[in-house]
Amino acid sequence: MKLSVLTIVRGRQSHLENQMRGLLQSELAPIEWVVVGMNQDVSLPSTDQLTIRTSSVHHPTEALPLAAARNHAASLCRTDAMVFLDVDCIPSPSMLDRFAQALTKEDRLWMGHPMYLPAGATQSGKPTLDGTTNASAWSMTELAEQAVDHPLQPSLPQNAWIASDRYELFWSLCFAITRNSFDQIGGFDESFDGYGGEDTDFSFSARRAGVPFGFVDAVAYHQHHAVCKPPLNHLQPIVQNAEQFRKKWGCWPMEAWLKAFAAEDFIEFDQASDHIQINRLPTDTEIRACQTMTPAGF
Repeated sequence: MKLSVLTIVRGRQSHLENQMRGLLQSELAPIEWVVVGMNQDVSLPSTDQLTIRTSSVHHPTEALPLAAARNHAASLCRTDAMVFLDVDCIPSPSMLDRFAQALTKEDRLWMGHPMYLPAGATQSGKPTLDGTTNASAWSMTELAEQAVDHPLQPSLPQNAWIASDRYELFWSLCFAITRNSFDQIGGFDESFDGYGGEDTDFSFSARRAGVPFGFVDAVAYHQHHAVCKPPLNHLQPIVQNAEQFRKKWGCWPMEAWLKAFAAEDFIEFDQASDHIQINRLPTDTEIRACQTMTPAGF
């Protein structure tokens, strides 16, 4: 099966280059790697081993137009099979082949198996042949030895694909879908502006459209980065997208985050209401204070 890898990016240049290095070690080579920058141009090292196509989307007010960027990447894709891969993810050598097998087996929205790396996993600093230090001197074997499952996602045995109706467990970090199913869903809803809720909306739209869901052991290694717990740095778009989701689906997404915001009096949140009241936005000091190097959800 011919497939393309689609990645959207803002910043995270070293993560993007590590993903490129992973793709160059893939057992199944993609037909193309489509990389879309969000309010930025894309710059990558040149290679004749991988067809790379780059583009950008620009939003006047939102730094992370995630839905629009993914839809734009899909519009550029030249194959029927699409693998969406978060910029933080390094594909394992077998990831693309496992996705191809899954899509061949059944036309589903297939979520892969993101595993999480500790800090420093891709910065081993091993000496190179000329005696200098290479900050990205990692091997796939080392990544596999250090990566752990996420506690909120199913742990998949090797060579597993599992049909599921747990659409709420879908994350957009690492998934495969055919063009037909993507169009049947309608793509990502661009009324979800910025961070939060757009991927759960996509999976709920898949359920409504009759596109089946499942998990496959297509492993991607999620590179470490600092996060805010709760994500105060994304408070305003999370609140706006949560309200949009509530109006569309009749339930609240991201409840743990909303409750955490309410506990600190940043918002007024009544689960029986259709609206959230923002009391105030966090200060830069408060955002810095909630930063942690622990992966989100751990």
